[in-house]
Amino acid sequence: MRQVTPMEICLAAVQQNGRALEYVPEALKTPELCCAAIQADGSALKYVPEALKTPELCLTAVRNAWAIEFVPKELRTAELCLAAVQADASAHAYVMNPLKKMELRDRLREPLTGLVLKYVPEELKTPELCMAAVQQEGKALKYVPERLKTPDLCHTALLNNRIAPSALQYVPKALRTAELCIAAMRNYLESLRMPPPNAFRYVPKALKTPEFCQLAVQTQWWALEYVPEKLKTPELCLVAVRGNPSAFRHMPEKFLTPELCLAAVQNTRWWMSWVYQNIPLALRTSEICMAVVRKWGEALKYVPEELKTSELCLAAVQAHRSNPVLKYVPEALKTPELCLAGIQNMNGHYSGRDFRYVPEELKTPESCLAAVQACAWALKHVPEALITPELCLAAVRETGSVFKYVPEELKTPELCMLAVQNSWSALEHVPRRFKTRELCLTAFQHDCRALKYIPKKFKTPELCMAAVQREGLLLKYVPKKLKLGSSLRKTPE
Repeated sequence: MRQVTPMEICLAAVQQNGRALEYVPEALKTPELCCAAIQADGSALKYVPEALKTPELCLTAVRNAWAIEFVPKELRTAELCLAAVQADASAHAYVMNPLKKMELRDRLREPLTGLVLKYVPEELKTPELCMAAVQQEGKALKYVPERLKTPDLCHTALLNNRIAPSALQYVPKALRTAELCIAAMRNYLESLRMPPPNAFRYVPKALKTPEFCQLAVQTQWWALEYVPEKLKTPELCLVAVRGNPSAFRHMPEKFLTPELCLAAVQNTRWWMSWVYQNIPLALRTSEICMAVVRKWGEALKYVPEELKTSELCLAAVQAHRSNPVLKYVPEALKTPELCLAGIQNMNGHYSGRDFRYVPEELKTPESCLAAVQACAWALKHVPEALITPELCLAAVRETGSVFKYVPEELKTPELCMLAVQNSWSALEHVPRRFKTRELCLTAFQHDCRALKYIPKKFKTPELCMAAVQREGLLLKYVPKKLKLGSSLRKTPE
């Protein structure tokens, strides 16, 4: 079996994920290793020692990812800036990976490559560079010097505006012509793109004619917010509500009728809670309330107490929801039948919290078992006196993630093994005395991220090498002695 060095395990990590460079000991950051990291992910430039940042390395970095902010100012040449703006591998290409999206969320507030214009020195911003930037993303117009904002550049920016806020706000007022504004709105409509929610906000008031307002509202209902009050008609509001019932929040109250409100809630998706919230209390009839809770059970919290009946509450707990509904049922209406209906409709992590609001006197061994079978997360809210080995087994069979709610005294080697077989993260809550080599390997085979919770004595060279080859960032959990000290033994091929 060939022995490998700490350098080789670090190299394997950065080749899999360039940002693993963050966890490479400074003593091992060589030009070759940093180059490998940059080739895997240009944003790893953040962790390259300043002394190793060469013009060639920085150019490679900005071509691979959003990295210009980590380039020393003295190395930001015209060539490098243009390469960054024109890079094909935009942030969108790598934030699709859930792990990387989480890692980069704080850095990639503005995720499209055209926006690197923000980091280009003013003296290097040319008409050609600015045009390339707004062709990538219209909002880059924000970083274009006023002297370079031409009608053609602004028009290009508006046609390539993909993220909020609208590029229209960065167009000089003198250039905001009717033709420019209408062209932008028509482009959104024809391409079926979702325009920024406040695009219409930056259209000069003098250009907001009845026809233009109609076009704006047809394009996106939220433009109704920026329609002058004198131009809001019942017909225009109806167009907005048909487009999206959420337009209620921007409708003059004088146009609201029980019929219009009912039509709106019947056209509402389950997650549009604000629609119902914007209906005046005086218009919240029993019929409207029933229509709402049947679509979205959590709307029960907005129903006036005097309108909460057994029938209405039953419809609410049986409806679609992602959060507790029993919480909003009056105590006097919480019967065994209604609570059972709520328990049977529990599904998903948050729905399990519904069991928390079942009165203690109604929590029986039978109801607790029914709750856990419907949603394993209900185990968290089972009274301690009613938690049995059978109940824990039922919950862990559903998902090992609830293992953390199993009392320590009920954790057995068999239950621990079942938990990690169903969810690798359960390893975190396995008592140390039950963490055997076999159990840890089972969790690791399910997901290499289990390395984080494996005791050091089981972190063999082979296991650590396998981990970083699958996910480089796990280098963080490789023991220091394996990164700096003794040699690593590679698994024989």
